[in-house]
Amino acid sequence: MKTLFIVLIFLLGIPAAHAQEKAAQKQPLDISATGSLEWHRDKKIYIARGDAVAKQGTSEIHADTLTASYADTGAKGSMDISRIDAAGNVLVKSDTTTATGQQGYYDVKAGYAELTGNGLMLKTPTDTVTARDKLTYSNTKNEMDAYGAAKAVRGEDVIVADRLTGRFEKDATTGASKMKELEATGHVTITTPTEVLHGDNGVYDAVKNIATITGNVRIDRGESFITGTRGEVDLNTNISRMFGGGTAAGGASDGRVRGVFYPE
Repeated sequence: MKTLFIVLIFLLGIPAAHAQEKAAQKQPLDISATGSLEWHRDKKIYIARGDAVAKQGTSEIHADTLTASYADTGAKGSMDISRIDAAGNVLVKSDTTTATGQQGYYDVKAGYAELTGNGLMLKTPTDTVTARDKLTYSNTKNEMDAYGAAKAVRGEDVIVADRLTGRFEKDATTGASKMKELEATGHVTITTPTEVLHGDNGVYDAVKNIATITGNVRIDRGESFITGTRGEVDLNTNISRMFGGGTAAGGASDGRVRGVFYPE
């Protein structure tokens, strides 16, 4: 069936001081589908069915069904799209960043997307993040959150935690999004080609390529291990450091750094 197409133009009331942002967000929202496009005037919604796609600038949402909610602005022919709900095989794109899930929604004004269901994944040119429960991404803040068995992969390095919060920045040369910092909360495990780190919380500095982990810290390398209260791994030099103080892993009351090394 011939693709159905509609262009919805809306204004987002941003202070005049942010002229560049205002100009960008005045771009039209294009919604298309291969099946049908319904206009429910009383409910003030559009429903696109069948390989539906919504585009605004460099951002896109793909799904089996898209529902766009709007409000009349008073201007002739104008409407304010406030939210887009997506159901079935959802794909969100923003520049070189993509996110997938089974259902979710996009807050047009806030530039905020939330995805749930199977296959939750966010990908940038250098990083892949997956989750079990929920994945959120803010285009305006360049920040994502992954909830439930969250996992981030960069090359051979892997970070797993109950929750991961990734903060991104734009590359000055290419304009692509890249990871700036990844914060891990709860049951943190960092795996490198040579060792495994465990702890309560952690922060990965993607610019310096250094991971810091705190709370009941343990570094395993084969059968050998080191325990302490704070660990640091320089992924550039492959040098690990463990620091004492407080209560170390295993409940050592004096918080001493401890290493146990087994011969070959």
